Amino acid sequence: MSNKTIDRYKTFWAHEDTDKPMLNIIVEDKKAIWEDNAPKTPRDRWENLEARYTWSRMAMKNTKIFGDAVYSDWVNFGPGCLSAMMGSNYVPDENTIWFGRDEFFLTDWSKLENLRLQKDSPMYKMVTEMTRMLTERNDGSYYTGVSDLGGNLDILASLRSTWTLLTDLHDDPEMVLKAVEIIDEAWMECYSTLRAIINNSGQSGHTTWLGPWCGTAYYPLQCDFAAMISPEDFARFVMPSLRRASDFLDHSIFHLDGPEQIVHLDQLLSVERIDGIQWVPGDGKPPVFDKTWFPMYEKIQAAGKCLVLHGFNHIEDILFVTKNLSPKGLWLYIWLGSEAEAEELLKKI
Repeated sequence: MSNKTIDRYKTFWAHEDTDKPMLNIIVEDKKAIWEDNAPKTPRDRWENLEARYTWSRMAMKNTKIFGDAVYSDWVNFGPGCLSAMMGSNYVPDENTIWFGRDEFFLTDWSKLENLRLQKDSPMYKMVTEMTRMLTERNDGSYYTGVSDLGGNLDILASLRSTWTLLTDLHDDPEMVLKAVEIIDEAWMECYSTLRAIINNSGQSGHTTWLGPWCGTAYYPLQCDFAAMISPEDFARFVMPSLRRASDFLDHSIFHLDGPEQIVHLDQLLSVERIDGIQWVPGDGKPPVFDKTWFPMYEKIQAAGKCLVLHGFNHIEDILFVTKNLSPKGLWLYIWLGSEAEAEELLKKI
């Protein structure tokens, strides 16, 4: 990554003015072809680490980056993989890994004393080993990222079940709070281990599934479970955890997933150490570039927060957003069909 791009990211995280939005532009050409030893089953697709490494290198060969994008592998083992490091089962399929399917680790609160980060679990071993493999074999052409560990109540839902946890909030609130504290401690321990592997390799900074690069400790915070709870429950069960995590990190962006979570936005904007918001409209809703969401975008920017948006494929949609929002703290994830389109976009912004 060039010094110019590094400086732009430092400006982004410092909440200072940039001359234009941060543009993470990706173009795929798919010239590299998977070899004969490609995994034949979903489980092999995720658990064969040598095949994972080969796939990662092939994916990078098939990708051209422009603007502020960086080549990276964020060690994908499914969203919320920390749950499988704390006792949850996991089920791989072709596209992702699911946690807490049909059976649950924390079926009874009496088992809470057994809830911990299980360093002997298959998931912990795979995530740490894949992170180590990517850093040790890195020739300097890409960044290794921190895996998608998940959010506090999302992880607890995988351990206890979503519907059970919904009733727990009112039937056993103190037990929920104790469980969340244990999960937070495990989260910070696991994050620290993964970041230490990356730092000790000599890599400067890291990425995550969210996209932006950061030179210091950062992570996307989230609680998809929050779409089903009231602002009062969010304040009691989620906000303390978010404050712990944002105090622990140097930088963080909250993943706001769907219209049902908008009721929590004011609370999120009140946390000084949360740097910004990533908005995801959800299936069947207007896309991120629709004017429906602009009052919310303006509110986020007026609060001095960064705004991260994924889901751009057409130049006209990108130009509409960039012409109607401040470039300060604006970061866009963009997939385009050709290098010519990428060059055209850069000339127009």
